[in-house]
Amino acid sequence: MPRTALFETTDHEHGCGCVPRSAEPDPATVADIMQARAIAGSLAEFGIGSARWSTAYDHQAAAVVLRVDTPRGLYALVIPEPGQAFPVFYRGQRIGALDSRRVYGNADSYTGALFAAYLRDRAALEIPGRDASLALQNMV
Repeated sequence: MPRTALFETTDHEHGCGCVPRSAEPDPATVADIMQARAIAGSLAEFGIGSARWSTAYDHQAAAVVLRVDTPRGLYALVIPEPGQAFPVFYRGQRIGALDSRRVYGNADSYTGALFAAYLRDRAALEIPGRDASLALQNMV
């Protein structure tokens, strides 16, 4: 018997038979991840680069979540069902929602701008070039 016969299987859910294959996400979850990434991409304008955000399906929220690392901690924007407002979480607690709903007419860049403003209003984000403080400088 050839050595590869140990790993052969007719069950297509397990691939080669040596390691279970991960389940494919459903199309709605894939679309939600794409929208979360598009929203995150628009955050670059506000100084939030790709090193400070991540997107993933969150089993606790039962939805796709965009997480942003800020100096005040980790904030999460949940991608809701169509027609619903975008909830915002901080330390596992819902702290509010954006003044926007997930509808066809709202651009992802608009949602990203609202999320950046939400973070700025909670002192979790300083927007470069817009939040410059007028500190006194030593003048000699």
